[in-house]
Amino acid sequence: MRTELFFISQPARRCKDVREVKSASRMNSWQWQRLRALVIDAAARFLNTQCRYEHQDPEMVRLFYQAVHATWPEVAAKYPNSWVLVWYLRIYLLKRVYRKRWSDKIAREKAASQLRRLRTKNTNQSSVRQVDTCASQARVSRRTRGRAITCDRPVSPPGSEITVSPAMQCSAVIAHQHSGSSSSPASAQSHSIVPIQSSHAVFRFLDSMTPSLVKLVPDFLSAGIYDQSHLEDFFTWPEKAQRNFLLKTFVGKMNALELGAMLIALNCRRHG
Repeated sequence: MRTELFFISQPARRCKDVREVKSASRMNSWQWQRLRALVIDAAARFLNTQCRYEHQDPEMVRLFYQAVHATWPEVAAKYPNSWVLVWYLRIYLLKRVYRKRWSDKIAREKAASQLRRLRTKNTNQSSVRQVDTCASQARVSRRTRGRAITCDRPVSPPGSEITVSPAMQCSAVIAHQHSGSSSSPASAQSHSIVPIQSSHAVFRFLDSMTPSLVKLVPDFLSAGIYDQSHLEDFFTWPEKAQRNFLLKTFVGKMNALELGAMLIALNCRRHG
């Protein structure tokens, strides 16, 4: 029995992928797996697997073919110019290059995404810190204004006198309605303007209202309620007399809510 060596010529059309190379080589599965293993091992030893076939060092390519032919001589004998080896090596290196480019692209996109998330996180933290700082500054500003208002409130030592503005220089005589007595015009005209003493007690009383009625301080002073003793006397009036006094003295200066708050406060003082 005679064994004849036959050649498998290179196809006229260039193979585009591994399946076409395998089909044109007419290798069985075992032979094809052996070829793949030889190419991968020799390429890792002699070639730069991150470059295409055309960009390889010619001397290293020669050593690659020499190593494969020494391990499997039938490849060079059966396939002219070892075309099956050349084509598979080209496709293998090209896939390696594309795979490397794809992995590099994924790595760059992942790094960029992490950088964007980090910048967003830092921006959010910076915004939170700015909001906290603004809130702290606002609280400090409110406390400072509160202390300034407290310090600016008119507190005069006992015995001191406060100059009354022309708008407040009205009659200092109070018509005590609860006693039923009334002063004559001549008596009111003959009564001299008494210097108004400390209004701190009046200010505290009106400021304790809800809402605050400190706007009525000048009117209280003009009506003659300008110190603690006059204010305590006003607290002892009957409820009807207090109501009539408020309606006549502060007409158009208090709404219903403010009048109600004043009457409630006076009632608490009267029964307290």
